[in-house]
Amino acid sequence: MDLINSYAIVAYVAGPIARFADRLRGDLVPGTGHHAHITILPPRPLCCPVSEAIEFARPLVGQFEPFEVRIGGIAVFEATQVIHLSVVKGFDELAALHQALNAGGLGQREAYQFTPHITLGHQFPDGSFEGSLETARRRWEEFGEAGPLRINALTFVQQRADLGWEDLAELELGRVGAGIEELRS
Repeated sequence: MDLINSYAIVAYVAGPIARFADRLRGDLVPGTGHHAHITILPPRPLCCPVSEAIEFARPLVGQFEPFEVRIGGIAVFEATQVIHLSVVKGFDELAALHQALNAGGLGQREAYQFTPHITLGHQFPDGSFEGSLETARRRWEEFGEAGPLRINALTFVQQRADLGWEDLAELELGRVGAGIEELRS
């Protein structure tokens, strides 16, 4: 699969909240295949070799201890009509990770203020946003109480030409100086 010069760092989520988000995203925007995650660094081109960017990020991520995240509920970024799950606990830790990593070869000026979240849908066909938002709210109410998510690692990813994402390396929290095996060379 062809890869393009667009990279991001994400925290994949697991458990019931991940299954909920993946299922709902598939229903709202069919063909969306990237597993539920919280983006730490939004997609960006690199101006340095990938290996250099990963080695820049690894010790920074290792300085942070694993932490808990709790989801608040359905929210919307009005300017872009992105439906997402808000973060109510772990927000400060996620923002600190973003700030630490948005430097050096990974640094760039963000188009929007960084706000940790789990995307459920965006780029809706004309006229379908309100119905999609209502569906998301109804399903969230049916879902019930969301348990905590544990953030132990981040993943350095690269976008494919088909708009999917390829995992390149895992970056473990609380592992300053530890050699973590890359997922692919």
